[in-house]
Amino acid sequence: MTGYVLRRSLLSLTVLTALLAAAGALLLAWGAPLWLPFVLAAVVVGAQWALSPFLIGWLIPAFELRRAEGRYDTGAYDVSGYPRARLLAGIVERRCREAGVEPVRLGVVDDGTPNAFTFGHHRGNAHIYVTRGLLDRLDERELDAVVSHEVGHVRQNDVLVMAIAATVPVVLYYAYLALRDTRQQNTVVPAVVSYVGYLLSQLVVLALSRARELGADHYSCRVTGDGDALCSALVSIGYGMGQVDDERASRTAAARAGKDKDAQRAAAKDERRASRLRAAGVLGIADSRQGATVLAATERGLDPREVIGALRWDTCTPWARFSQLFSTHPLVVRRIAALEDSGLPGAPQRWSAREVALTCQGPDLDRARRRFLPELIARYTPLVALIVGLLAWSQDHWLLLAQAATVGGLALLARTALQRPLRNAQPTDRIASLLPRLDANPASGIPVEVRGHVTGRGMPGYVLSPDVVVQDDSGFVPVLYQQPWPFARSLFGLLRVPDLLDQEVVVRGWYRRTPAPVLELRELLPSEGRRVRGFSWVVAYVLSVGITVVGGAAWWLLSLPG
Repeated sequence: MTGYVLRRSLLSLTVLTALLAAAGALLLAWGAPLWLPFVLAAVVVGAQWALSPFLIGWLIPAFELRRAEGRYDTGAYDVSGYPRARLLAGIVERRCREAGVEPVRLGVVDDGTPNAFTFGHHRGNAHIYVTRGLLDRLDERELDAVVSHEVGHVRQNDVLVMAIAATVPVVLYYAYLALRDTRQQNTVVPAVVSYVGYLLSQLVVLALSRARELGADHYSCRVTGDGDALCSALVSIGYGMGQVDDERASRTAAARAGKDKDAQRAAAKDERRASRLRAAGVLGIADSRQGATVLAATERGLDPREVIGALRWDTCTPWARFSQLFSTHPLVVRRIAALEDSGLPGAPQRWSAREVALTCQGPDLDRARRRFLPELIARYTPLVALIVGLLAWSQDHWLLLAQAATVGGLALLARTALQRPLRNAQPTDRIASLLPRLDANPASGIPVEVRGHVTGRGMPGYVLSPDVVVQDDSGFVPVLYQQPWPFARSLFGLLRVPDLLDQEVVVRGWYRRTPAPVLELRELLPSEGRRVRGFSWVVAYVLSVGITVVGGAAWWLLSLPG
């Protein structure tokens, strides 16, 4: 573990250790079996750690490049000889060698959604999977930066570290069950304390995950000396901005369709030339007085206003800071800021989180800040009402139960109206133009209509993933398919999504930032086949009205004299 990663992880590891010790002390003090939570946690987490690589490999099919004597056999890449596989293999070989780890099991997922991820048991049998969408979208520098980030995870043994850290919440949860089931009156408070510790430990594990991500970013910047490339890739992937170069993509597809090695080499050469021309073009046309982030966006072929707007949401809004607490990854702007402050020779020069922070003013931001507390109350009041209702039910306090149901129903109706307003969807010419909207957040949705083509699944390559990714000329957005009945999502992912891939579609729904941009599907109209509808919003409205009416009627009846 490098010093940087240890410093970033130390607080989370210390808190997890303290919570684990506190759980043991509670169990001993109240005479609950000390061994049971620890043994159960070890069994559950151990089984998950042992089986998860096989499950991921089964559920996310990928073509794995064969290895021989530390090298990858790219000639065996049977997705029509995709030419950038050689570039990818060369980068992975070099970065693994520099990291002092064995060449990982390298797989390419045939999905248009850009992503890369690492899994395995430990650094000795690590897997790195990269999607076709990532290879299509990133240039050579960006691809190198992303691969180095993933190799950083392997070198730091992050999969094993996170598996060990995940035992703490499980121990605390089983400690809560053990104390609750002792049936002694004096164990109620320790049981509640254990459950609160369990919830807190979940947040600490997420904080540890974010620290490991920053550590992998730091490693990538250090070994590549090119923090700007990593920042550019993070913006493209995290916000869904940019597109595949059409001409290059068509040449790549033609090379992929045949076995002409010259054509494949020419396609790869075109890619390198395109990357150099983009950089040279900026030097000729950009005003040297422009900010670094504007220059970087222009170089990447992105609209600077949309990039600044996307980063501004992450930097300035209260929802961004709150949402990050529940995320495994830091906000993109936080990752850029960490690289800026790293002091590394390759720290970003063209991407600047400090510049974005200077934009944290204006009437739209003032409105977003004023709305935060009411939106937060509307989002979590139904949960509070549910807890109060359960406590009232356990104590046979029927009037309080009716009051909790009435308040909870009204709060659920308000939350649903905020998240899924019933006004008409407004057509949007550019998906990326939604990114600067500060009125979109986890609690408030914007009814929009977008047009584009389906490039892949929300979880790339996962055969049961019901969510799809829709791309237009400006960027892409994940479209969430929500249904209220069991197994509907998995069946849709298995049976319908394959027919939607690569189709032109019109999607109507609610755009939100969670903090990642997402679009909840209300209606999807494909160019071929029948339309798709989501019904969770209908059930949410009906359920909230029903709970309010029933709770209000019960409240009135129970309040009658006699």
